[in-house]
Amino acid sequence: MRLILDAEIRPETIERLRALSPDVEVIDMSGDAVFDVRTLADPEVEVLVSYRAPGDLSLVPSLRWLQVRSAGVNHLAADPPWRKGLLVTNAKGVYAIPIGEYVTGMVLRIQQPAAWTTDQAAHVWPAEEPLIYLVRGRTAVIAGYGSIGREVARQLAALGMGIIAVKSRPDVRHDASYRVLGTGDPDGSIPERIVGMDQIVNVAREADILVVTMPLTETTRGIIDRAVIAALPATAWFINVSRGALVDEAALLEALRTGRLAGAVLDVFGQEPLPPDSPWWDAPNVIVTPHASGVTLQFFDDLVVENVRRYLAGEPLLNPVDPERGY
Repeated sequence: MRLILDAEIRPETIERLRALSPDVEVIDMSGDAVFDVRTLADPEVEVLVSYRAPGDLSLVPSLRWLQVRSAGVNHLAADPPWRKGLLVTNAKGVYAIPIGEYVTGMVLRIQQPAAWTTDQAAHVWPAEEPLIYLVRGRTAVIAGYGSIGREVARQLAALGMGIIAVKSRPDVRHDASYRVLGTGDPDGSIPERIVGMDQIVNVAREADILVVTMPLTETTRGIIDRAVIAALPATAWFINVSRGALVDEAALLEALRTGRLAGAVLDVFGQEPLPPDSPWWDAPNVIVTPHASGVTLQFFDDLVVENVRRYLAGEPLLNPVDPERGY
């Protein structure tokens, strides 16, 4: 079985893959700057680990399975390989821990007085002690309750926050995606409520923090619209660690500039990289990070090894993309 790696992976992981079976031929192309998976022509490759699919599947007639590096697969939606008979699995669960820690760190950071930073830079000890706002007892609304949303919920609930989850199928509480043992919320027991997407405006009114973790599809594009943003309390913060296209960025920017919203933490944008003249760099009370909240190698490597083991054993793979839902 020939497996081509076109995704950054640790050297020891390649050896783990080869150790699964003497019949596994692992070809590492991740460091080849010339290699382009979109023009791949290999009659023997059976498994591909990459961010993208080959442009012409007729040139890879033996290809059966594509494991993508990302949790989201919206970048494949224009020409979905899963609609051409190719099994596609994504990296759901891989980024849950780092993104969960990113969100938790930001939630703690934004509760602290901003004056501390400016006072330290000016070598000033304030005459009065600034008031610190506690996280405990506040409410986080998590829009999107997959692997990432569940780990965000677990960490924020541990700080004493109340959790309201929003998901497309609120009746489906169980999560069968890849996860690190002891993390996430596989049975959906953490939220006080799980509601459908049609209730997002209503629950936004209760949010001290609105965290967006949902996938980008045609049905979720622009779902954080002007109505959702207007429903947020003026003291609320908005955090997006998913995709910029989920949000009406013009409405969000307006709310921040007019003081209708306390602030925002944005790791993703409609245009990336963010251009130097983007208004987001200088928007009031906005923390900008470069789409880096989930950067890690560790857990993706573990997922690849486990899925290859399952593939060789003829067992169901983790994280298959649902062709109907597109994620």
